[in-house]
Amino acid sequence: MDLSNEFENGSYSVNLRKLTRKARLGFGYQEIKNISIQDILIMNKHKELIKIYFGLDKITFTDDILEECGIAEDMRIVKPGKIKDYAERDILIDKALVTVKARKKEEIAAFREMAKELREEVKKESKK
Repeated sequence: MDLSNEFENGSYSVNLRKLTRKARLGFGYQEIKNISIQDILIMNKHKELIKIYFGLDKITFTDDILEECGIAEDMRIVKPGKIKDYAERDILIDKALVTVKARKKEEIAAFREMAKELREEVKKESKK
């Protein structure tokens, strides 16, 4: 079966894709194209995922990924669909990034507190 004619004429369509943590993009940005969504999040590349969500018609993510990307319920859009107005899209991207950065600061503070408690516990143990 030769599909090359169909692709050349642009008469194909892509179904709505709802990506999970294990999924790979398979398109776009070369450095994250073949990496799982979970690994993209670990790499702190939230901005790229946020841009993809708001800028591509037929790509969405599971609710937990949207939350981790700072896209709250009230910011979500109906898919298939995208925000065509670049200014509006940039505002939503920035708003989501503020949430992501605040969450990261909270996580770092929590890790520092845990490390401090662990150091104190080790000191107590070594004195015994």
